[in-house]
Amino acid sequence: MRERRGHGRARASLLRWTLAPTAAGLLLGVLWWLAAPGGILHGDGSDLTSWDERDLVFAALGAVAGGVTVTVLAAGRARSGLPDRGLAALAGSVAGSALAAGMGLALGRIVGSRGADAAVPGSDFGLQALSAAAVWPAVTALGVLALTTLWWRDPK
Repeated sequence: MRERRGHGRARASLLRWTLAPTAAGLLLGVLWWLAAPGGILHGDGSDLTSWDERDLVFAALGAVAGGVTVTVLAAGRARSGLPDRGLAALAGSVAGSALAAGMGLALGRIVGSRGADAAVPGSDFGLQALSAAAVWPAVTALGVLALTTLWWRDPK
């Protein structure tokens, strides 16, 4: 019975490690829409030169989110389940990054974006470089790899 409880706790922990980054993606999408050029606070969506900056803001927010994810993983005391928790956090960061992009796009369409012009294709708020969405999962994956390598213990 004790073994079953431990297994249930492990599953709940993995679920938390998947859902937390996923939910954080919603906040990241709002921050991206607020901070990026062409979003609601500053910049002009019809200015072609600001489109790269919009993607860079998304990538920078993803890098910070990946760093926070890995830092929270490293702060955990139980190192034995680190690879499993790391993979769950990686799955959550993939979903979180997709949700962040979707949330920013949705806010841009629903609430609006600054300087969007129907005559200028691509001026709506959006992510032009889809590779920016891979930054959060990449930072998380590299961090989990580093932590697992540094803290590896023989399973015996």
